[in-house]
Amino acid sequence: MKRLLLLLAICTLATLAACRMPSRSIQPRFDSVYFFQTEDELKQKKVDFEQVSIFSRNLQSAVAKAFNGAQVANSNGYIVVAVRSDGKIASWLDMEPALHEYYDYEISEAIKKLEPFQVNEGIVVFAIKMAVETPVHTSKEVPDPKDWKEARAKLEDPNNIEQLVLSLWPADE
Repeated sequence: MKRLLLLLAICTLATLAACRMPSRSIQPRFDSVYFFQTEDELKQKKVDFEQVSIFSRNLQSAVAKAFNGAQVANSNGYIVVAVRSDGKIASWLDMEPALHEYYDYEISEAIKKLEPFQVNEGIVVFAIKMAVETPVHTSKEVPDPKDWKEARAKLEDPNNIEQLVLSLWPADE
């Protein structure tokens, strides 16, 4: 009788293990890119758009990996990225509803580790539309992360994107 119960228990465990559902991975969807500077300004900074394209693909892969095993609510908006001429990278999320701070941090850290594209002088700032757990991208035309609104009010020229980004750049960078 003990052998029969043991055999039944082993079969039950084996069946449960075989039926276990694989964990679902979040796949963020990316769309258009928005540049905060004009094409002429980017040319002055000697930005190679092929390098920007490669950086963008790497960024999208890194963000997707940051969501591995995640459980998040539907959200859409932008990832805003700044690349300095010294190769440092910073990022901000402009998502509605806002992602949990854990994912905000994970995405930011993943982006910081990427190989930057070459910027001759100053800072290049751009954004990529991102939708998480929804096929619908934001209808917002211009990204504006919440941290930026307060910082703009303190600047002499609130439309100077480089000045704005420098005022918000993480202190440890």
